[in-house]
Amino acid sequence: MKTTSKILKGALALSLITALAAPVTALALPGRGFSGTKMPGTPKASAEASRRAFRDQRQALLKQRIELVLRFRKARFDANAERLSSHITKVSGFAGTIEKAGGDVSAVRAKLAEAGSLLEQAKSEEAKAVELFKAVPDATDKKVAFAAARAQAKTAVKTLNSSREALRSAILSLRAIANGLKGAGQ
Repeated sequence: MKTTSKILKGALALSLITALAAPVTALALPGRGFSGTKMPGTPKASAEASRRAFRDQRQALLKQRIELVLRFRKARFDANAERLSSHITKVSGFAGTIEKAGGDVSAVRAKLAEAGSLLEQAKSEEAKAVELFKAVPDATDKKVAFAAARAQAKTAVKTLNSSREALRSAILSLRAIANGLKGAGQ
């Protein structure tokens, strides 16, 4: 019984070695398979056509990736801009209520106007960034074009954040005015 298991193990090992070694030796035989970096017998025109096809494929893939990233970026940016715009509108309504109660909200309205103008500026900067990103695949120097688009996108985000800070400042000023009116009324 031990002898048959040893024979079976040996036969199995031999068959595995044969199965793995046969394809390797077939590639090493001259005239068969592929060896080196050039395909034997490939005309120069065919190699140039395959390089051009590969380059076109890479460019199409880059365009697809940029479109995907821009779609997600647009969704995020638009959601943040819309939320900021609705907050500006709400705070403006609160300022009108406090103004009717006798508070001086001219500074708050100025900060709200600044926040609104910064929001519009951020939207236009984001549109410029989108155009720059779309131009990256066709640019001669893609690294420089991508760096310029990325810098423009960062500027748009910084401007959006500045708008948010101006709104926050307006809210704090409005809160102080409301608390002053509340304290005077007591």
